[in-house]
Amino acid sequence: MKKLTVALLLSWQILHADAGTIRVVNAASFLEDTTLAPGSIISILGSNLTNTTAAATDLAHLTTTLGGVTVKIGDVPLVLFYVSPRQVNARIDPAIPTGAATLTVTSPTGTFTKNIVIGTSTPGIFSLEGSGTRDGAIQNAVTFKLQPFSVTTAGNPTFLAIYTTGLDLSSAPTVTIGGVTVTVQFYGDAPCCPGLQQINVQLTPQLAGAGRVEVSITAGGKTSNIVEVVILPNKGAGDDPAKDDHSKRSREIAGLAYIPATSLALLTDENDDVVRVIDIKARKVIKTISLTSGAGPTAVAVNDAGTLAVVAERSLGMAAILDLTADTVLAEVAVGGGPSSVAIDGNLAAVVNQDTDNVSVLDLTAKAVTGTVDVQRGPRGVSINSTNHKAYVTNQDAGTVSVIDLTSLATPAVTMPLDANARPAAIQVISSLGLALITEPSGGPTGKVLILNLTTGTFTSIAVNPDRSGGSSDLAVWGTTAYFANQSGGSVTIAPISVDGSGNVTFTTTKVKVDVGARALAVDTMDKLLLVTSEGSGDIVIVDLTTNQVVGRVNGVRSEHEMGGGSVDNHDDHDQAANAPTITAIAPTSAAAGDTVALTITGTNLTGATAVDFGMPSGMGHGSSGDDDFKVTGILVNAGGTQVTCSVQISASAAKGAWVVRVETPNGDSAEMLSSANTFTIN
Repeated sequence: MKKLTVALLLSWQILHADAGTIRVVNAASFLEDTTLAPGSIISILGSNLTNTTAAATDLAHLTTTLGGVTVKIGDVPLVLFYVSPRQVNARIDPAIPTGAATLTVTSPTGTFTKNIVIGTSTPGIFSLEGSGTRDGAIQNAVTFKLQPFSVTTAGNPTFLAIYTTGLDLSSAPTVTIGGVTVTVQFYGDAPCCPGLQQINVQLTPQLAGAGRVEVSITAGGKTSNIVEVVILPNKGAGDDPAKDDHSKRSREIAGLAYIPATSLALLTDENDDVVRVIDIKARKVIKTISLTSGAGPTAVAVNDAGTLAVVAERSLGMAAILDLTADTVLAEVAVGGGPSSVAIDGNLAAVVNQDTDNVSVLDLTAKAVTGTVDVQRGPRGVSINSTNHKAYVTNQDAGTVSVIDLTSLATPAVTMPLDANARPAAIQVISSLGLALITEPSGGPTGKVLILNLTTGTFTSIAVNPDRSGGSSDLAVWGTTAYFANQSGGSVTIAPISVDGSGNVTFTTTKVKVDVGARALAVDTMDKLLLVTSEGSGDIVIVDLTTNQVVGRVNGVRSEHEMGGGSVDNHDDHDQAANAPTITAIAPTSAAAGDTVALTITGTNLTGATAVDFGMPSGMGHGSSGDDDFKVTGILVNAGGTQVTCSVQISASAAKGAWVVRVETPNGDSAEMLSSANTFTIN
């Protein structure tokens, strides 16, 4: 449970507090609820809360003073987990009575107070990143392994342990995974840590191959923040028998975007850190564009001209701008934490930063952020109305929609409230109807979708999954027809929508069975085809929108370099991409421990080099960040991108032997395999 403890003690969140003010939130979700639960773990957010950073070293014996900081509710002191100038984590005493109270922080830098209410609160699910979003702090309850998960463990059903705080234990909670309600086997206090609660659930066979899906908890009439897990397909005949049921796949298709006026589409692979170019007519991958190792590309958007694309690199807090005429990365731009979605309006791109509760607006010509707009908790999806240049952002954990004027970039954004327990995800604007369609993947098995009137802010709820097989995740719109991906159910719903003179919305639904794990959608408007990614099969399923029939599939995990029809589970296509940097020679090729050398690296595609790494050949994994025995400074790249020079200071304790030199660029990293071209020897 080491990762979980780190998330508990070092949870973080961007601040929305003015100087001298504090916010008090659930320490797992960072939701600022109207009430706080007795016994729950809270985070106090502010500025200059103290002048030091300290963390509890013994969770079994917490103290009420840490780093000179104390926290009280009324006259009752709270035990402390963590203190820093911007955040304090504490546990509310379980014996504190319900009702209005005053929370006081006393520290070497001053006294801070906040009026609060003690009572039933919204449960918070801890996340691995400590931000309350993305991957949940969830383990296999038997093996204690982290995700991905299979629905079986050693031939038996898989049980998951979900870690929470602020959970109402007066009755059994309801847990959904991918919109499917799973059986709760246990709920109560976790044995390791005060204030930490645990829910054990059993995965249902229906979820096999669903891929990256949402997890939610509802207790005491309140729904938690949303986190994610990855559910793998059942093992097939071609799977590696050496891997266990929960081995992470090296390739995992994610986001999808159509390139206008072509028969091409872009597909992101969040594990392989590439974008694949799909020829829809030829039914194959024709090009691979490598990204920085560890990028975790989760979403992609293409401009109307089909010349540029923007990729949300979720794991790096970056957005990659792609030149689709040259199939290269023009630039990587730092945005906020956990970018999860992107939309383009002319020369501007709106990138949703899920961890840090804001939206970065990029100028695609300047390749720079021109403004950052604050939104609400856990933003997830974005769609732009190009007629008025407004971006509509779903704030998943706040249950609201933010409206951003891309011309003024006024902050904070205008907010449109939804239901208190709404957990909106994907959004698409239908400007001709004055509506936005919003999916709620955790809203239940019927595929709950909200229809939001963009003028009045009113909304209605519809169900788009008639077979009740799980929540609807992604959606796409063409004209006035909407398409919904029913991820856990392995189907898509086609729904023409109309509005009468009184503003009443009517729709019909047609279900098309595709493959399990239908995660992302795009419409090929030229060929009148719907493209559906399947995390379970690794294929893109193609649906003819004239007949509503499946007419073909593309193997989405096999690159243009790989032969045969089966799948591949390694990172070869990342390193072999045409835009990936290569090293053809280095000079000098050796030095002694303790030396400082001027290193020259010759190769191709070295433009924009951001780092030079040294790694040991044995055990060196994809995305290795080098070794601390080498300090590299002064990186310079020539105009042609064929030569990098830098200074390398070698530690006196550096191990003797061969080291692999790698160059990191926005177009990926050079090969990690030892060769005569990239070997540097410590004598």
